[in-house]
Amino acid sequence: MLEFVPYTREWTRSVRDFNARMVVGGLEDELRFPEETEPPGAGLADALSREYFLAVEGRDVRGAYFLTHERWVANGQRHQVANFRLPLSEGFVDPKHKGTGRALLSHALERSPLLYCLGLGDKSRPLPRMLSSQNWAIAKTAFYFRCVHPREVLRNLAWLRSRPGWRLVMDAAAQSGGWFGIAALQRLRSQAPTPKATADLVADFDDWADELWNRARNAYSLLADRTSHILRVRYPANDPRFQRLVMRSSSEICGWAMVLATTMHDHRHFGNLTVGTIVDCLASPGEEHTVICAATSFLEGLGVDLIVSNQSHRNWRAAFERAGFLSGPTNRFFTPSPELAQLLTPFEHKFPLTHLTRGDGAGPIHL
Repeated sequence: MLEFVPYTREWTRSVRDFNARMVVGGLEDELRFPEETEPPGAGLADALSREYFLAVEGRDVRGAYFLTHERWVANGQRHQVANFRLPLSEGFVDPKHKGTGRALLSHALERSPLLYCLGLGDKSRPLPRMLSSQNWAIAKTAFYFRCVHPREVLRNLAWLRSRPGWRLVMDAAAQSGGWFGIAALQRLRSQAPTPKATADLVADFDDWADELWNRARNAYSLLADRTSHILRVRYPANDPRFQRLVMRSSSEICGWAMVLATTMHDHRHFGNLTVGTIVDCLASPGEEHTVICAATSFLEGLGVDLIVSNQSHRNWRAAFERAGFLSGPTNRFFTPSPELAQLLTPFEHKFPLTHLTRGDGAGPIHL
């Protein structure tokens, strides 16, 4: 009989055996459940904490998941929400355990009815198929990119070059000067903000972030807490990857952006490109374009080849488009539980007013 237990040290060997069976069954190796006896980050903050659970039969682990508990604001009201993360069921690879996935979901909903997933990758994977069958909405967060060095992008963008036909076309464009067309299209789409903003690096988030949060939070139908306390936890000052930018226009703080500049090595998507990522951002309403242009200029100054971001809010999406970014296929989907989706009724009108970035959910992993 299937029962749920907290993940403690005594289950470490069983979790390793579970992972091994999942990989043998064909699940991607990157989807392994954490095998540490005390998973890192189990107690991040009072408003950003984790719980790990195992679905077991005797001493055998048949499924696992964890929750990240978060504070969100929906329509101006605070709510406690949970991110349903890495739910793995042996039923994904063995039909004998096909009911385990739904048992994981039911258990998680008992812990937190306001549940969501963000990411998912391919809609054909077992998890999005299961959520869809349970009447969960699935909405995409748009993917934007800007080629700073188009020739290098054509030569290194691994996820397109893995297709033989595309590889030939990209090589031809890189050698013949076809990359000029990408640069020209981006310039044609770019609009300079008025007035422009400066982007200054800061060591950490401070009171200015709280002031901006108070100005901006009611402009969105749904967004995660972005007070300075939570931002320090999400983007710790001791992690050298994170670069915090404060934007000032006419000497006033108008927004901030969290960016990465990562030199990839044989990355499955980005090959050997240096990739800039606008991970997260917030602005005074109406200043979104100004903030994105300033963040883009900063990353270009670092010599990145490509800049990417994911966004859901219509104003931020328009800001990226006005900054010359192009849109491409996304693998990042937002799936709220039916109860969470109720806060966004009618969903088709309220979802474009949500603020979801690469900083939400699991954060900027694989970047």
